[in-house]
Amino acid sequence: MHPTLALLDRDAARQAVGLIFLGSLLAGALLLAVVYNLRVLRRIFEKAGQEGWKAFIPAYHHVIITRIAGLSAWWTLPMLLIVPVLLARGQGVKLLSLLLLLIWWGWLSQRIARRFGKGIGFGLGLTLPVLGCFFRTALAYDRSTYQAQP
Repeated sequence: MHPTLALLDRDAARQAVGLIFLGSLLAGALLLAVVYNLRVLRRIFEKAGQEGWKAFIPAYHHVIITRIAGLSAWWTLPMLLIVPVLLARGQGVKLLSLLLLLIWWGWLSQRIARRFGKGIGFGLGLTLPVLGCFFRTALAYDRSTYQAQP
């Protein structure tokens, strides 16, 4: 084998190993984030008087979240009906669906924040995708109590 080809093979192997390592690292970090968020959600459910295991069932935990917000379980339908629209081909339809989903989630987050005695700023923090993780953690582990009627 030509020395240049041998060098290319080694470089390709090193690059492949690096990509596998990076992919494994990202998958592990994602798994840890999911497990942590489920634990926090379970704690919020227990704080609100719901059973903690309900946080681990994907669609059902949205029903429980709407109940914690003081709404009927039927209010979960807007979220469940908008999600399939996100698979549509039109870019404008996807953008409108995401906007409606964000507005719906913001309204629901404000209701949840009020139920735990928090203000508008805390509800906004629960709404935002990246900050929501920190605000949910604060909600799960602070001394606030759930009030069925705010």
